[in-house]
Amino acid sequence: MFYYNLKLSVILKNDILYENTYEKLSNFIAFAMLQDEETKEFHEKNTYKMYNFCSLYPFEKDGVYKKNKIYTFDVKFINLDFATKIKQLLTVVISSDFKVVKSQIQTYKYRPINKLITLTPCILTKNNGDYNIDGDLELVKMRILANIQKKYKLIYKNACNCDFIESIKQTNQKPIKLPYKNIHFLGNKFEIVVKQDKISQILAHLALSTGILEKNSQGYGFCKAR
Repeated sequence: MFYYNLKLSVILKNDILYENTYEKLSNFIAFAMLQDEETKEFHEKNTYKMYNFCSLYPFEKDGVYKKNKIYTFDVKFINLDFATKIKQLLTVVISSDFKVVKSQIQTYKYRPINKLITLTPCILTKNNGDYNIDGDLELVKMRILANIQKKYKLIYKNACNCDFIESIKQTNQKPIKLPYKNIHFLGNKFEIVVKQDKISQILAHLALSTGILEKNSQGYGFCKAR
């Protein structure tokens, strides 16, 4: 099993506040996808997009990424052809915010996972439309499992009701407020201890490569493994 990491170095055309990077990078990728008929059709389809990205790095201590400075961000994929297509599109598309100066696809073979640590905030929408989880980690766990099990079924064409989570804890003290269009999301970060049986590891690797919880193609739920 493999996943693919598209590492992109970009020059910023404007200053960008940290909290705005997710929306701007999401729009950058989406705009590139609209330039090709095949990726446009996929972008407009109501389905899991199976890619996930992180924010720009290195992080600026004052929370402002600087115009004319080079930063990097990563986009994870489970499909190499899709990763290659997005690489090609992002390299040539004209953006008002970014210019790609370097791009590289890295191949990662899955290794045993003990923990998943989220690097970007995770989004959970409650049934009443609220984004505040109020410390309800049982709800978080249930939603993480439901999300990954649906992705597994979409990829492997059969159901998997396995619980791959040994334990979960929230690592932020208060919700992280994130602007998106005319609203704000509330995000949280988590540390997830993973079970070691085979199917749990498969689900954990799927979470690593496609993201945790909701809105992964908008940069949320990006994680690393230990």
